Amino acid sequence: MDADTELLARLVGDVQRFSREHWGRTPMRRSTGARFDDLLSVGAIERLLTMSARRPTYRLVQDGATLPPDRSSRPVRIAGQRFDDVADLARVATAVADGATLVLQALQRTWLPLATFCRSLEWATSHPVQANAYLTPAGAAGLAPHADAHDVLVLQVMGDKQWEVEGIESASLSPGDVLYVPAGVRHHASTQRAASLHITLGVLRVTRRQAIVRLLDSVAGSPLAEPLPLGFDRPEGRASLVRSLEETVAVAVDALRAADVPTWASDELRWRRGARRPLALGHLEAVVALGELDLSSTVLVHDGPSITLHTDRAPDGRIVLELADRRLLLPPATRPAIEQLLHDGGARVGALAGLSEHDQAVVASRLVREGMLRLRRTEGASFTRGSEEDDEQDHDQDDGADADVHSDLPSGLGLLLPSPNPARPNKMS
Repeated sequence: MDADTELLARLVGDVQRFSREHWGRTPMRRSTGARFDDLLSVGAIERLLTMSARRPTYRLVQDGATLPPDRSSRPVRIAGQRFDDVADLARVATAVADGATLVLQALQRTWLPLATFCRSLEWATSHPVQANAYLTPAGAAGLAPHADAHDVLVLQVMGDKQWEVEGIESASLSPGDVLYVPAGVRHHASTQRAASLHITLGVLRVTRRQAIVRLLDSVAGSPLAEPLPLGFDRPEGRASLVRSLEETVAVAVDALRAADVPTWASDELRWRRGARRPLALGHLEAVVALGELDLSSTVLVHDGPSITLHTDRAPDGRIVLELADRRLLLPPATRPAIEQLLHDGGARVGALAGLSEHDQAVVASRLVREGMLRLRRTEGASFTRGSEEDDEQDHDQDDGADADVHSDLPSGLGLLLPSPNPARPNKMS
């Protein structure tokens, strides 16, 4: 079991059993015996709000309604421009003291501990994960009863909270408890005696229906994109509507029957990876440190699971290296070094396989700039990921995106600069 799956198991228990009995089907409550205050705390929330948090990353809710912005924000001027949506910690604290619930939204984008936590869960589940948090004072109920369009994992951080969930009895959560609520199941938190903080992880399920829609959208020249007949909702237009829908069904059925399922699956994997926003932590630091890179430097692969080295070549013969947000086209001579990096997770620059010393430095520098590698200085020490016995060779790995590369560096390898990624935008926000 890898680290990402272990993290999911700490939340839901036996992952196979959870998948079989609960995922997308029935609610579940579980006590983990752990705590979640390393992910978020009241102190962390204060730091977030103090560091110029802006709406809509936060809001206040009371009696089922969102409070007006002036209850939580104040105008500030930055570089001569006025902003009216910046959080005012004092006003937020006053509103919470008066019974309002503070809601922090999209924490997978604004708070690093939850950003990395959600990314790990994404690798474990293959579905996008977002994070909100709810700080509720004593005696307040928070949000009104509702059902979400996505699956929910509630992590109780502080205090106790009573939940009413359709299909199960009332669930009381204490710190370290987890509540799973499938999409479409109505739920709400009841009034509690003491203040409470919980994190809500939203799992934005990728459905079979969505996959079918993407397949049908990819059919070139398909009449499925054509409009319905003019006047189809008029009494005399019903017959033309029936004929149009009959043709639509026939075209869709033919497309599904003709689908090359392995290729379809590969396209879905490529779409999912393209939709996942890379965590670029360390990229800027690595670029700034590029001046220190030499043959003695050690480079480490960043975000390795998102990298794919394709076996098929591009039409011009170059190898295809697919990163999280772009595609790199590289000279065939770089394949041994790329395979080495992906296998071992890092390497000493001077040990990159199959390249001259000049090209070793050029390739390492380019892959650092692309975000695939991070730089670590070494003092004659080697790096391996799976063995302590191989002290002769250091290893490196690559991470990238859907771009073609065209290098301006003085190298006979002719690396290409990145071009825009045609992949779909991230659907998590």
